[in-house]
Amino acid sequence: MTNKSSKSRLCGNTLILLGIMLALAGCKKDGEKEAIAEAAQARMELVKAKAEAMGLKGEVSYLREKLLAANQARDILKQQVDELLEDHNSIATESQNAEVEIEGLKAKLAEQTRKANELEKQIEQLKAIAREFQAKVDQQKNEEQPTQKEAPQ
Repeated sequence: MTNKSSKSRLCGNTLILLGIMLALAGCKKDGEKEAIAEAAQARMELVKAKAEAMGLKGEVSYLREKLLAANQARDILKQQVDELLEDHNSIATESQNAEVEIEGLKAKLAEQTRKANELEKQIEQLKAIAREFQAKVDQQKNEEQPTQKEAPQ
């Protein structure tokens, strides 16, 4: 907008200058023709400046629209990046929690495996004791049977 007002002032100043030049030129025909030509040229320059100002206004408007669209796209991308970072942080936390849980489960599994092995050993010991006991019972039965046979006679 400052560009437009400076061009308007320039055109206005040019017209004032031409008016002064016309007044100073007096009624001389050559001076009159020259002043008329200069005034016509000043008008053409004014029309060109106005057209250029209109073109610049259009360009500024276009650039503002482009800037607005770029800012909106940037804001959308920033929001997406923020959401992705939030998701990443959430997933990282879940992953760490899962790792802690996995380590806890591994420790429980190792403890349960150790206990199961101990119980298997105890079972084998109990089976061995039961076999020994059964062997002694069988041996006692075998020893008692001959005495029972001897008694009825």
